[in-house]
Amino acid sequence: MVWLILAEIFPVRLRGIGMGMAVLFLWLCNFLVGLFFPVLIDGIGISGTFFLFAFFAIIGVIYVAKNLPETRGLSLEQIEDIFKNNRIRS
Repeated sequence: MVWLILAEIFPVRLRGIGMGMAVLFLWLCNFLVGLFFPVLIDGIGISGTFFLFAFFAIIGVIYVAKNLPETRGLSLEQIEDIFKNNRIRS
């Protein structure tokens, strides 16, 4: 789902730079998860670690559901206009 969202939120003229920055951020976050996973397992146990990750995943889903407009059936230019004018289509 992340890749679909990323492909639509950047304006056409900035899509390459935006996708590059987003991919860099995603890989840095993946690195941090891999780095701290063993530390968290030692500190709070395996079930606590997975509950922590599940909590952040739920927060992410809630954030996307509340703040990302529906873009089904819209062209990329229409989507860009929605984000530019900060309008959400109901």
